[in-house]
Amino acid sequence: MTGARAAALNNTSVAISDLWSGLSNQAGLTGVQSFSAGVSFQNRYAVKDLSDKALVIASPLGIGKIGLSLHSFGNSNYSDSRLGLAYAMSLNEKFSVGVQLNYHQLRITEGYGSRQGVSVEIGAIYRMNEHLLLAAHIANPTRSALADYRDERRPSVLRMGATYVFSQKVSLLSELIAQSEQRVSIKGALEYQAVENFFIRAGAGSMPSSTAFGIGYQFSGWRLDAASSWHNTLGFSPQLSLSYIGNAKK
Repeated sequence: MTGARAAALNNTSVAISDLWSGLSNQAGLTGVQSFSAGVSFQNRYAVKDLSDKALVIASPLGIGKIGLSLHSFGNSNYSDSRLGLAYAMSLNEKFSVGVQLNYHQLRITEGYGSRQGVSVEIGAIYRMNEHLLLAAHIANPTRSALADYRDERRPSVLRMGATYVFSQKVSLLSELIAQSEQRVSIKGALEYQAVENFFIRAGAGSMPSSTAFGIGYQFSGWRLDAASSWHNTLGFSPQLSLSYIGNAKK
């Protein structure tokens, strides 16, 4: 989960700089200008037991920005949770970096118990000019252990992408995702500011085939985002986020 703004863009989010970057590319936390917080809920395929919940908090600290994120998926019988602590900073006017330490807990009640572990994430964003932003992010490069049985491990995920700002109203996003033991996926998305403070978003991707759409409204330091992705067989996965963003950049 990366918040409903990113969900509406089919999670084409590696080259986005906002509060929710703590769940996608921590370098993007440099876009947070004051204390910010957000909550998000997704109901995957409209199934109650397949719920995704997230909380994010970010604030300036020293010469950089600190972020805290909590993500939980599942129900009382099966749950996969992650607590992350991130720090991001701008090295100069164009280049930003971020790092995050995660604590994972996987819990299955029927004879499995729980399993804990840690992982790291590292991200970078380069603002080439006023129109083009390039980004890269790697999650869990060491492939931290998930279970002793058959040496199960959490996957490593490498993401690279770009955001091209055509104008104040239109942004085009793209992303390439390489995950261990899976085929490379390509995504693209469009964000359009229809009127002041109101946004329309859509995205699509391959491997697996996916589409998403949504809207967002910004008001008095708050942002409300709604989104849904679509699976040809399983149907819709609606998501809603509410964020207090203060003076954060778009």
